[in-house]
Amino acid sequence: MEPFIMIEPEAVTGASGAAAALSGEAAAHGGQAAASSAVVPPGLEEISAANAAKIVELATQASVVIEAGAALHATHGVAVGTSAAIVDLADALNYAAIGEIL
Repeated sequence: MEPFIMIEPEAVTGASGAAAALSGEAAAHGGQAAASSAVVPPGLEEISAANAAKIVELATQASVVIEAGAALHATHGVAVGTSAAIVDLADALNYAAIGEIL
């Protein structure tokens, strides 16, 4: 077992961009979920109106969940990008410190 964690900051930065892209894609799906509630108007009887109300409620809930997931992806993308920058900075500082010793 190796005592060190090896990462490539460039790859981590790429992963940050991928997470941001997923965030945008998920947000677009949130709008589609909300639009699904307006497809068919209810009929005149009570059952159709009740079913239409349930569909609107479920579509609204789905939209909220999808938008929360999109926000989570965006936050994760920022965190991953920040960690890559921190690793780059730590590597640069360690390289400078070792250079002074040698």
